[in-house]
Amino acid sequence: MAEKFSTGFVQSVAENIRTSILPNFVIGIYDGMQPATAYDSEGSANLLCLITKDGGAFTGGVATNGLNFDTAVGGVLSKPSGDVWKGVGTAAAGASGVTATWFRVYANDYTTGASTTAKRYDGAIGTSTSFELRMTNPVIVQDVETTISSFTLTVPLV
Repeated sequence: MAEKFSTGFVQSVAENIRTSILPNFVIGIYDGMQPATAYDSEGSANLLCLITKDGGAFTGGVATNGLNFDTAVGGVLSKPSGDVWKGVGTAAAGASGVTATWFRVYANDYTTGASTTAKRYDGAIGTSTSFELRMTNPVIVQDVETTISSFTLTVPLV
C-alpha cells in the first residue's frame, strides 16, 4: 500500500521548511551540467548570479538579505509578492552573457561543495513551464541584474 499524507501533514512540513530549514536562504544560478544530486558539489559549473533579497550583499550564516517564503498554502511555498529577489551577473557570466541551466537553493549557512548534511535543493532553468525555474531570458550577463519574479516550492501530496 502506498503512503498517503493528509493536507494538514503536508502543510506542517511546508511550514517547517519555511521556518526551520530555509529561513533566509539564497539561490545560486549556474551554467553547465546540473549535479546528479543536491549533495554533489557544483562541479565545474560557474556561479553566474547569487539571488538575494533586493540584490543585497549576503554572508552565509547571517540573515541580512536572505530570502524567505510566504506562509505555506496547501503545501505550496511561494515568493512573497512584495519582495524583490535579484542578483547581479558575476565575472563568470562575462560581458556577452552565459545561459543559466540550473539553480541551487542554499540554506542560510550557504554550504557549497559536496555535502550530505547541507540543507539545499537543485532544479533546472529554462524558458518553458516544464522547468523548476522558468526565466523569460536565461542569459546572465556580467554586472547586469537578474530578477526572479515568481518562485514556488511544492511539498507533494503522495
